[in-house]
Amino acid sequence: MNLFGGIVYRDPDYAAEPALLRSLLPGANGSGQARRIDLSGGMLASAGTGVVSEHWGEGALVADLDLTNLEDLPGVADGVATARCLQRLHAQYGTDFVTRLRGAFAIALWAPAQRRLVLAADRFGFRRMYYAMTDAGVAFGNRVTSPLALPGCSPALDPDAIYAYLNFGTVPAPQSIYRAVRRLAPGQALVWEDGRTSLHRYWDVTYSERSLGQLAAARAVYGQSAEAVRQTLTGLDTKQTGAFLSGGTDSSVVVGLMSRLTDERVQAFSIGFQEAQYNELEYAELAARHFDAAHYTRIVTADEALQCLPDIVSAYDEPFGNNSALPAYLCARHAREAGVRMLLAGDGGDEIFGGNERYRRESILARYHLIPRALRLGLIEPVVRRFPAEAPGLPGKARRYVERASLPNPDRFYSSEFFVSQSRQWLLHPDFQAVTTPDWSLRVARGHYEAARCTGELNRLLHVDLKITLADNDLFKVARTAEAAGLGVRFPLLDHPLVEFMATLPAWHKVRGGEKRYIFKQAFRQLLPREILAKVKHGFGLPTSDWLKRHPGFRELGRDTLLSRRSLERGYFAPGAVEELFRLHEADHTPFYGDRLWTLLMLELWHERHGGAR
Repeated sequence: MNLFGGIVYRDPDYAAEPALLRSLLPGANGSGQARRIDLSGGMLASAGTGVVSEHWGEGALVADLDLTNLEDLPGVADGVATARCLQRLHAQYGTDFVTRLRGAFAIALWAPAQRRLVLAADRFGFRRMYYAMTDAGVAFGNRVTSPLALPGCSPALDPDAIYAYLNFGTVPAPQSIYRAVRRLAPGQALVWEDGRTSLHRYWDVTYSERSLGQLAAARAVYGQSAEAVRQTLTGLDTKQTGAFLSGGTDSSVVVGLMSRLTDERVQAFSIGFQEAQYNELEYAELAARHFDAAHYTRIVTADEALQCLPDIVSAYDEPFGNNSALPAYLCARHAREAGVRMLLAGDGGDEIFGGNERYRRESILARYHLIPRALRLGLIEPVVRRFPAEAPGLPGKARRYVERASLPNPDRFYSSEFFVSQSRQWLLHPDFQAVTTPDWSLRVARGHYEAARCTGELNRLLHVDLKITLADNDLFKVARTAEAAGLGVRFPLLDHPLVEFMATLPAWHKVRGGEKRYIFKQAFRQLLPREILAKVKHGFGLPTSDWLKRHPGFRELGRDTLLSRRSLERGYFAPGAVEELFRLHEADHTPFYGDRLWTLLMLELWHERHGGAR
C-alpha cells in the first residue's frame, strides 16, 4: 500500500505533532517504515515502496508515481533522483511542469521560500489527491481521511455526496464523502501560497473532430494504440507483467498488441463464474489461443466471493458500489499468486472508441430530433403522450421513446438511470430528502457536458463518461483492487496521446448508423478473432443479484446488514423502503433490484468498516 499525506499551517512557527503521522497515513501498518519530513510549519509523510519522498534545501516533495516516461525526463538518465528532477521541472515550468509527465501520479511539492504548496493529480484519475482547508492551513493526502488531520476540519458526511453515490455507485469529484474534504479532478492542480488558494486545470481533452478518411483513420488508430501499449510497457520486467483478459475487444487488443511487442509469451488472467450467463471464459480462451498467451483462468464461487468481500470493503475508503470490483480483485490476486507484479488493463476503450451500448441508444433517440420541430410539437407529442407509459406493445413504447427523446442531453443520456433519484419520494427518508438536492446527480453530469471542448453531441457524451464512468468509477475500481492484491496496474488505452488523437476524429468514426466502435473494428479486424469483434459486450459482470437472492451467506449478509437497526437508523431511507426493495427483488427475474440492493449494502458496509459518522 502506497500512502502519503501532509499538512501546512498558516503559522510557520507551528510545529506538527508526532502523533499526526498516524492521521495522515491511515492504515500505514504493514506498508513499510513510515517516513516524515518536517517543514517550517508543517509535515510531509509517506509509506510504501511506490512513494517518492525527498527533502532538500529549496523544498520538499512527496508523490505516488508510476510514470512511463521517467527515463525521458531531464537528469534522470544521469542519476538525478526523481524528486529532484520534478523539483527542477517545477522551477522551470511552474505548475505546468506536470504536463511533461506521462502516466500515473499524485504529487505534493513544497517551496518554503514562497510558502508555496503545489498539489497535482494525473490526467485521468489513476491516482487520487484529497485536500481540505481551514483557517489553520491546508492538509492533503491520497486517502480521503488524511485531510481530516487538519485542526478545525469536521468529519461530518456530505449528504449530497451520499445521494450522488446512491445514483452513481461512487462519489464524483470534486466531492468526497466528507463535507470538508475535496478531491482534485483529473488534470487539475491546486496552488496554496501563504494562505491564498487557486485551482488550475492543466490538461483536458479537446475534441477538434478534424476530417480524416476511413483508411487513414484506421491505420492511425492501430499505430497510436500500438505505440500506447509499447509506451506502457516501458520500464517493466515482461516476465512479471501480465494483462486482464475479459474476452472483450479492449482487453483482447491489449493482449494482442503485447504479444507483438514483447519477446515473452503474454501472461493473461481471466475470471469465470459457475453461472453461465455471467461467464465469458469462452471468449477469453479464444483470444488467449489466438495470441498464444499463457492463460490463467479461475472459476469463482459465491462462497469465495463472500469470503473476500471484507478485503473489497477495506480497499475503498469511500463508499463504492461497483460490483465488478469483486472479479477485478480476484483476478488481480490470481495474477499476484502467479508471480506477476504489474497488470495491463483495457479500461478506457469504451470512452475513446465509442463502445458503450448507451452511445448506440443515444444515436437512436437523437433521430427523433431530425423530425421537423413543428411536426414533433404540433402532432406527434400531443398524440403519443395520451398513451399510458405502461401500455403494452407499440403505444407504450412510443410514449416512452418520445418522452426520453424529448429531453435535452445529458438528461436524456441518463434517463434510464438514477433509480434512487427517480424513486426519491418513496425510497428516501423525508429528513434526508430535505438535506439533499433532488437533481444533484444530473447537475454533476451537466457540468461535465457543458465543459466539454467540442460541438458534436456524441463526443460531449464521451467526455461525460470519461469523467464519471471512468475517472470516478472504473479506474478507482481497478487501481484499488490491484493495490489490495499487491500489484500495480497500467492502462495503455488511456495513454494521453492516444486519447488526444481519438478526440480529433469525428463522431461517425466512433458510432456510425448504430454500429459502435466503427473505426476501431476497421483498425483491428486483422488482429482480433472475428468472434470477438462480433460479440455482444459483457465485461466483468458478477451474479451478485442472484447471490443476494439464493446464496445463504449473501442472502443473510444483505438482510442482516440492511435491515439492522443501526442501518435503518442512519436516516437515509423511508420506513419500509428497504423491505420493499427486497420484496421487489424477490419477484423480479432481472438483476435490476439486486444491483440497487448491492449499492445500499456497500454503503452500509463502508459505514461499519470506516466509521459510523452521520
